[in-house]
Amino acid sequence: MRQRIIIAALCVLFTTTCIAGSNISTPVHVLHAVEVQGKITLDGVLDEETWARATPIGDFIQRDPDEGREPTERTELRVAFDHAAIYFGVRMFDREPRKIVRRLSRRDDYADCDMFTIQLSPFHDGLTGALFQISSAGVQRDAIISNDTFTDYSWEGVWESAVRVDDLGWCAEIKIPFSQLRFPASGNQLWGINASRFIHRKNETVWLRLVKKNESGMASRMDDLDGIAVPEVHKHLTLMPYVVGRAEFVKPLSPNDPFNDGSRLFGTAGVDIKYGVSSNFTLDATINPDFGQVEVDPAVVNLSAFESYFPEKRPFFLEGANIFNNFGQNGANSSWRFNGQDPNLFYSRRIGRYPQGFAQGEFVNSPTGTTILGAGKLTGKTARGWTFGLIEAVTAREFAEVMQNGQHSETEVEPLTNYFVGRVLKENGRGGIGFLATMVQRDLNDSTLKSMLADQAYVAGADGYFYLDSRKDWVVTGKLAGSLVTGSPEAIDGLERSPQHYFQRPDTDHVELKPGATSMKGWSGSVSLNRQGGNIKVNTALWATSPGFEVNDLGFQTGGDLAGAHFVVQWRKTTVDRWSRSRYLWAAKWWTWNFARQLQGNGWNVEGMIQAKNYWTFWLDSGGHWRTHDQMLTRGGPSAAKPGGGFVETGLQSDSRKWIAIVLDCGYEWNEAGGWAESGTLNFALKPSSFLTISTGPSIGRARDRAQYVTSVPDTTATHTFGSRYVFSELDQTEVSMSTRVNWILSPKMSLQIYMQPLISVGNYWGFKEFAKPDTFSFLRYGSDVGSIGLDANHQYTVDPDKDGPAAPFSFYDPNFNFKSLRVNAIFRWEWRLGSTLYFVWTQNRQDFSNPGQFSAGHDISKLFTAPANNILQVRLAYWLGR
Repeated sequence: MRQRIIIAALCVLFTTTCIAGSNISTPVHVLHAVEVQGKITLDGVLDEETWARATPIGDFIQRDPDEGREPTERTELRVAFDHAAIYFGVRMFDREPRKIVRRLSRRDDYADCDMFTIQLSPFHDGLTGALFQISSAGVQRDAIISNDTFTDYSWEGVWESAVRVDDLGWCAEIKIPFSQLRFPASGNQLWGINASRFIHRKNETVWLRLVKKNESGMASRMDDLDGIAVPEVHKHLTLMPYVVGRAEFVKPLSPNDPFNDGSRLFGTAGVDIKYGVSSNFTLDATINPDFGQVEVDPAVVNLSAFESYFPEKRPFFLEGANIFNNFGQNGANSSWRFNGQDPNLFYSRRIGRYPQGFAQGEFVNSPTGTTILGAGKLTGKTARGWTFGLIEAVTAREFAEVMQNGQHSETEVEPLTNYFVGRVLKENGRGGIGFLATMVQRDLNDSTLKSMLADQAYVAGADGYFYLDSRKDWVVTGKLAGSLVTGSPEAIDGLERSPQHYFQRPDTDHVELKPGATSMKGWSGSVSLNRQGGNIKVNTALWATSPGFEVNDLGFQTGGDLAGAHFVVQWRKTTVDRWSRSRYLWAAKWWTWNFARQLQGNGWNVEGMIQAKNYWTFWLDSGGHWRTHDQMLTRGGPSAAKPGGGFVETGLQSDSRKWIAIVLDCGYEWNEAGGWAESGTLNFALKPSSFLTISTGPSIGRARDRAQYVTSVPDTTATHTFGSRYVFSELDQTEVSMSTRVNWILSPKMSLQIYMQPLISVGNYWGFKEFAKPDTFSFLRYGSDVGSIGLDANHQYTVDPDKDGPAAPFSFYDPNFNFKSLRVNAIFRWEWRLGSTLYFVWTQNRQDFSNPGQFSAGHDISKLFTAPANNILQVRLAYWLGR
């Protein structure tokens, strides 16, 4: 199987070198930009001479609700330019201007009101571009377009706009500096353009160039925009210096803590630099970056062997992220994966991560993050279709302060580290081929860190895609990557024993620990076929990750030693009929194996959705899996059996335009061993006024796990499980949360956002038992089937596996938990001048762990709001210098 996957992936990559022909469809319109005469004052009034000279285009057509019909209201678009920027003047006629919805929103949030969107593709390559959206309330939103259809709204460009409502409807004026765009170096330009208007009260969307709902494409389905002349040499420099003041009010664990008297003050400064090397390449650099203005991560209770994944939120790493995060994802507008995790070769949150080492002592003051000494990023695209991206970052050596018996010392908890990422992608016509490489190099001086961490980690891969037809309906995609990690024998041994690998498994011969090894290597790859246009969509794929593949030094990976295949077919109907507006139904069959050819998953899924004519949406999802092997249950021990089971989930969503909208989601899953889980979420979106929105609602989950892993204990008498005892228990878990967001919008450039997440998660472990026999789901319960078990006053269990037999007793702490967390994050943001922002941020965190294993709504909620609070206050002022 391994050889077949490699051959298939190489075939895909080879075919992409034989690309020919253009994939940009014939334009419906040709727009002409006129040069600005005099000056355009951005006030939402199209009264300048330039707008009188510009030829308006108003040949828009409906996409929703009645695709292909004439708009109910007329729209006119004009385009102009000068030496520094491109301008758009838009007149949106409305026979009932008083009914124009002008609800305010935060910048870059979805505007639940009337709005107008410009899509630009300066390279007109059918693949890339930028999106600029202005609401009738004057709020901006922007995004980067990649892979023809992907939109990344994390990008935040610097551009100007103004809107005005009058007796004829409303107008918008937009100014986008050339410094915010990338385009070919030639003076005379031919860009791709599209535009759309949304009329909120009618739920009507009209497009300049209609892209039908059963078609695939965005950048490839644009009209022509000509007449723009930009300077041959277009360089620009943007500086963003900032200052930060920070106050922490954290309750000390002890009144004698020398590192914390309850309050601490900090101050820092730094600068972000953006230099336009040319019209199509940009160099970003940051010195002492600060990321304190971003929203906190939600609290989670993770009982798995793997870490939790959190998305990137830091501005420096978000801009241009589509260049680095699209490995293996180009060409297809969707990807599917069942019962397996697709390794992410680059996970930017590794840079500046929480220190990986630890310090022990009576009092410890450890840093909460790793200082980024400096970082640089070069991104761009050539006129010949080559996309480049480079990231270089250096993080500091970090130390924890320790006080033990009155003696002060320092312990190194993170080494000086260099991170590098390189990406190149060649796209032209009907396909593309690319390469990605990452490198991590650590300066390991501390012996403890040297035994924990790899000193060098390298990953390199190639990806490609090829469209089988000119409409981009059928596409073949593929990728193949290899990894090499080197370090001390102790570090590599720890890596081999980690949950991603489990080389110590005693009942298999395709993986094994290698004593004294100083390196580990592996590979990962996939090949897929997509039909992504039309009413019948198809996806089928074959993928694999070898046992030794490892990317977690600068990527994110939760598994290895797995291969899988699936087939999905989807039917959809996007036109309005007598009963509904749209509907779809898809079905899938999937399998997974390990590299010993043991079946690890064998299941199916079916999902359907229908949107009623009143814009209420209903969906139903169901699936099941048959009994297979389970190489992960014992966490490095012998393989077990995975019971068969299934799930069903259903939900509904009301019309989101109303002042109150609801989303209801509930589900139930079960397995043949008697395990089950039920969950329900009810979310309310409230819009009591044009400047206030509230999103809140409870989420409740209950579950019973018949085999929750507790610990493993070496015991030579446990011959039935290869010399170790694997301890499990029944687990009853209850989890309640109620995430709430409040957006109070004071103006298009000033907002207050409050996020609150109360969480109660209670786990009751009972019926402790040990794994009985490999390749089964059988257990021997302590105190009834075998041995004895007791709990002492110190919350410690002691187990005698065979009472008077030769096996030695062992102990473990009571794993019951009652985790109560309240996280509050309030962010006041004011763009006080173009590109310059002032932030006030308040973060509060409360935690309580009392009454483990016992769920009591009244007691737990009381503790949730009365637990000691840690508060952090921060002020950040940034000044944008650019044009």
